[in-house]
Amino acid sequence: MNNNQALSDNSFSEYIDLASEKVGGRAIDCSDEWFANCSNLVKKGRGEFKEGYFVDTGQWMDGWESRRSFKRHWRQGIDEDCDWCVIRLGIAGVIKGFDIDTNHFRGNAPEKVSVEAAVIETDDFEHADWTEILCLSEVEPNQPNPFTCKSKQSWTHVRLKIYPDGGVARFRVFGEAKIDQNNFIPGELVDLACVTNGGRGIKASDMFFSSPSNLIMPSKGLNMGDGWETKRRRDDKNDWAIIKLGVAGTIRKVILDTAHFKGNYPDQFSLEATHCNNDQLESTSWQTVIKKTSLQSDREHLFIQQICCDELTEFTHVRIHIYPDGGISRLRIFGFPNWITI
Repeated sequence: MNNNQALSDNSFSEYIDLASEKVGGRAIDCSDEWFANCSNLVKKGRGEFKEGYFVDTGQWMDGWESRRSFKRHWRQGIDEDCDWCVIRLGIAGVIKGFDIDTNHFRGNAPEKVSVEAAVIETDDFEHADWTEILCLSEVEPNQPNPFTCKSKQSWTHVRLKIYPDGGVARFRVFGEAKIDQNNFIPGELVDLACVTNGGRGIKASDMFFSSPSNLIMPSKGLNMGDGWETKRRRDDKNDWAIIKLGVAGTIRKVILDTAHFKGNYPDQFSLEATHCNNDQLESTSWQTVIKKTSLQSDREHLFIQQICCDELTEFTHVRIHIYPDGGISRLRIFGFPNWITI
């Protein structure tokens, strides 16, 4: 079925890469990886090229590359007309689009691609019920190839097919995580903002050095590049970022981590929240959650008693202000969800 549309540019910045190694995505099997390993597909960046650097199989390539298909009959367990790679999504969710990036693959990119998806409790993909969510589509060498996806279902695995063979540097699967109520017990505090629970960074005053989506990634930040950092302001204003919570809920505990930010952490911060059924926040009313508070460098800050909103009020979005600018690593918003996703 034709559930996709080619794009002229990549417009998925508001979504999370569900397949990224950063959130637990893994390439679990492929038909062939003679020249370059399929595990590279979910790594960060767009892949690098080391000119003149050869290994036993030829030019070293930072991506997934299969051998030429003219002797395909030598190989077992693959389709006749394509190579494939199965990826377990790090976060199960609804897929909004793809970027099949052929960066540095100039004379060895595939001619066409397609994508299938499945819901699999284990990694037994051979017996899975696969559904095509990106029909056979042409791709260009040495560039991003973005496509939209109109599938409404939540998926756990995807299978990238390349026709007839060749190489892809990175495979991005952009979408929205769907929080699973069955993963929590009654009365448990939930990090409503975390990407694994459906949170998304949707807007910020400045993203010069890095994206506010980093604020809600799982685990600790690796370095200063793995947080949200703004450029230095030369006016009397301040920077801010808006996070859409994965599920509406109360706010009972907040953790703000300035890990790795030592000479460039904000002097102060404040936190606001609102309840809005969509992302049209221009006319919404924001309520103070934490008043302007001083921060310290390279430290995890815990806020419980400082929360000044009513403990029964439910919110769908939070807005963090940093004064005047700088960088923070992580933001955790713990509360009790109402299990009605937004």
